[in-house]
Amino acid sequence: MKKKLLLELIVFVLVFISVNTNGQTFNGKKASLDKEGSIKIENILLPVSNKEMTNSYEMLPGFPIGEPADPSFKNFRGAAIADIDGDSAQEIIFGAYNKLFAVKGNGEILWSKEVSGTIIYPPSIADMNQDGNLEIVVNTGGMPYAGRVYLLDSQGNDLAGWPKNFNEHWMFNAPAISDIDNDGFMEIVTCERVTSTSNFLHVIKIDGNPLNDNWPVEFPGPLAFTPSIGDIDANGTIDIVCSISAALYAISIDGNVMNGFPLADTNKKLSYQSPILADIDGDEKLDIIGSRHGDSSDYYVVKSNGTYMNGWPIVSEGWRYSPPTVVDSDNDGKYEIYVGHPNVDYDGIPLNVIYGFTPQGTSLPGFPIKKYGGCEGVISVADINNDGIMDIIFTSNIADSLYNGYIHAYSLDGSGELSGFPLRTRGLTFLSSALLGDINNDGMLDLSTLSYTQFTDNDSIFLSAYNLGVPFDKSKILFNGYKGNNLRNGLLKDFNLGISQIDKTENKTLQIYPNPVTNNSIVIFNLSESSDVKLSVYNINGQLVSLLIDKNMDIGIYQFNWSVTDNSGKKLDAGIYLMKLQTNNSIKILKIIVD
Repeated sequence: MKKKLLLELIVFVLVFISVNTNGQTFNGKKASLDKEGSIKIENILLPVSNKEMTNSYEMLPGFPIGEPADPSFKNFRGAAIADIDGDSAQEIIFGAYNKLFAVKGNGEILWSKEVSGTIIYPPSIADMNQDGNLEIVVNTGGMPYAGRVYLLDSQGNDLAGWPKNFNEHWMFNAPAISDIDNDGFMEIVTCERVTSTSNFLHVIKIDGNPLNDNWPVEFPGPLAFTPSIGDIDANGTIDIVCSISAALYAISIDGNVMNGFPLADTNKKLSYQSPILADIDGDEKLDIIGSRHGDSSDYYVVKSNGTYMNGWPIVSEGWRYSPPTVVDSDNDGKYEIYVGHPNVDYDGIPLNVIYGFTPQGTSLPGFPIKKYGGCEGVISVADINNDGIMDIIFTSNIADSLYNGYIHAYSLDGSGELSGFPLRTRGLTFLSSALLGDINNDGMLDLSTLSYTQFTDNDSIFLSAYNLGVPFDKSKILFNGYKGNNLRNGLLKDFNLGISQIDKTENKTLQIYPNPVTNNSIVIFNLSESSDVKLSVYNINGQLVSLLIDKNMDIGIYQFNWSVTDNSGKKLDAGIYLMKLQTNNSIKILKIIVD
């Protein structure tokens, strides 16, 4: 391992003496994706302007970190960033080959977890059982198949009943997280790849069981992207947007295909370009925003009834795998849509690479951005130079001949690339993303990214982290990494909710005294309107242990004694429990500690 990394560093130094063949161009690489999901590399000539290797921003001490990579499959969409150990500093969690790593801001490996199969997509992270601690979900797969769905605690340990193994099949794309059934606990939505004609969409509860008897749902083709989750038709229940290669589906909570779907076009294909769900036309229903490749490639906005929004789709030639980014980047109350394109011209001419659209499908001022080297990775949006104007940060499908890649940042005021960019990473950034946060808790904004080399028999994955030299302000990060946040559910209204969709109620709607509790407690709650009320207690595995109230109740403040027992009258064992107050219009969750 050490010899391999030493060889990589030697190669890294050699870039400074690489040959400029004719004064105008130099040798480089272009990456693309084949139909099996493997990365293909071809040799090209790059403009000499792409050769500069000097980084204006300081690499954080302890970085870059190098780990062995699968020779066929690399990490497609980057890493995750979250404070998983509660020390106020964010950790970087990423997969390399058959290991999941949690890395501190000083480059120290907090823990690593060996898994079955290869980790290709970033993990998803949430407080799944509302116990105040983060859990980590990650899929594996590869060839030959050895796939699993892992649910880990914040120390990298398997939760009881996990991982889930579906006949060794490849669990494709990233897992998405959402409270599908509105019970206060998160479910995992994930795709099982079986054959070219039979594949399954799963909704799995945290105890490892299917959501209900309707799941999993079988599809007549390989499921093509990470599902997106939201109530698209505003009927009060959650829906799941997924796809096979040539058709876009919307599935209701009972596993049925929704009216108007699937939306199919044999000339257009869906793979890897996971959509975003947002109400961009103001009709209080969610629209599906995405892109497609194939013989008639386009960018699309589809309404909840399966029809295209006026002005869409927008045809754009060439195959692409870039997912969309949807934000209100200028704070005018209207969404902007940003998408990438893999354009690379072999004569060194800048081409359209980043498109920006209004909800009506017209181009934003200053778009498309023309540059050399295309983008099929994730576009993050943040104010990274603290000038009060949002910037877009994205990766590239080109590298120099020794696999030194690029991270670009352009201001949304149309002034071009930010001073100090592009960053030059060790390794190709194709299909990856840039993550923004404060990983060393020094109050300054950091940028981290995954990159990799592709030498056939001696590949590495690299994790780099840079100090951007401006104060860290979470409010200035609008869209961060794959699908915008760690839930990977693609639901725009969740982006500022952090790790959970559930209100943990720091107000006085639901209270228990004392807490921690040993034998007896007083429970207090208030109702602002008459409602059906269900008050229940769950263990941290999401299992109901005590149903306290299940009836219609009038407006008022209620107080009663609870003896801290389960439904059979047995005293609860010591541990963490969750009390849930569910009314017609809300759910309140309260953590209880039983001594």
